[in-house]
Amino acid sequence: MALVTATPEMWKTPVLPAEEALISQALERRQAEFRAGRYCAHRALQRLGAPHQAILRDDKRAPIWPAGYLGSISHCGGYCLAACASESLLMGLGVDVEPLAPLKPGVERYIHSAAESLFMSAHPELPARLIFSIKESLYKCLYPLLRCYFGFHAVEIEVDREGRSFSYRPSAGSNLPFPLELRFHGRYLITDGHLLTSAWLTAG
Repeated sequence: MALVTATPEMWKTPVLPAEEALISQALERRQAEFRAGRYCAHRALQRLGAPHQAILRDDKRAPIWPAGYLGSISHCGGYCLAACASESLLMGLGVDVEPLAPLKPGVERYIHSAAESLFMSAHPELPARLIFSIKESLYKCLYPLLRCYFGFHAVEIEVDREGRSFSYRPSAGSNLPFPLELRFHGRYLITDGHLLTSAWLTAG
């Protein structure tokens, strides 16, 4: 797996023509985020030996990765990263970056289960957006396999603070075909200004 973080020039340098066409009508801020994300993805794919080609998007606006590869892009304010891997090694991959800032009041009830709310209340030292970010990276990891939308309450998260890792299980009553036969990996990292989470799946 290769992980690349955007440098300042990546936010303002045009990408490939076919990629630029996707953002020709977008706001300047969105153009900068898109360029940074695509540059990070290209650098990550280059490290893996993937062919250099435009990363377009599907009808759900998700990136279309080169055949044999998968990846995930996330940006937050002035921070952007992309992670990519060969499909021979990983079956799914998702990353998310969030600021170390609180959620808007009342938003937690749309994100946290009762157990998750109790856990976060018991550990105020953890970033307020931890469960939100975990579920974002989890969604990015699983959506290409499920090809269907699922909300925050479709899964319940268990966090291992010592290992800075997490696991998930389908919520009671969920009938989504989560790939439980695959091995799940989840990690989080807290920096001076951001929270990063990643989720990936392996065959064994």
